[in-house]
Amino acid sequence: MSGQQDKPKPLASPDDLAQRLNCKPDDEKLILCLRLASDRFTGQSRNPIIQGTDTIILDGTGGRTVRLPVRPVMDVDKVLFNGQPATPEWSADGMLRFEHPVDGWRSIQVTYTHGYDPVPGDVEDAVLEQAAAIYQVMPGLASWTTGEESRTYSVAQSVGTSAAWSAAIAKYRIGGVI
Repeated sequence: MSGQQDKPKPLASPDDLAQRLNCKPDDEKLILCLRLASDRFTGQSRNPIIQGTDTIILDGTGGRTVRLPVRPVMDVDKVLFNGQPATPEWSADGMLRFEHPVDGWRSIQVTYTHGYDPVPGDVEDAVLEQAAAIYQVMPGLASWTTGEESRTYSVAQSVGTSAAWSAAIAKYRIGGVI
């Protein structure tokens, strides 16, 4: 094992971005821009979006319900409360409802599948739009010559967000205030 974590899968297709930008899908700059836009989306939404299975440890707070941190929930495979099997009801919105109150720090272990497969179209579109904007403004050099005078400047521009980006972030965001 190399010790490196796998890079997350991008939220949109390199082929789709290449078509928008009229370049090749294996262009390193294109791949970097797609990864950056995907990372921005998952970071701002606090939602990994892509379907996956995780085992997590949660605190019981004395009530019968506990919220899972990522949704939508597709399946709850295994739940342990204080090391003993439990069978709470669960919802796609990420709620677990136990038969009896659950209390204790780090007392609940849950293995569950969450996320989207395929990635929703509005997420793909927002990520492609953002990746294309990043591609267009990647840092570079600007230079010009006037007569005998020549100047060169480093250029670093920032990328704003579109209404489609903001709407998709708001729709898929988990927790917190925008």
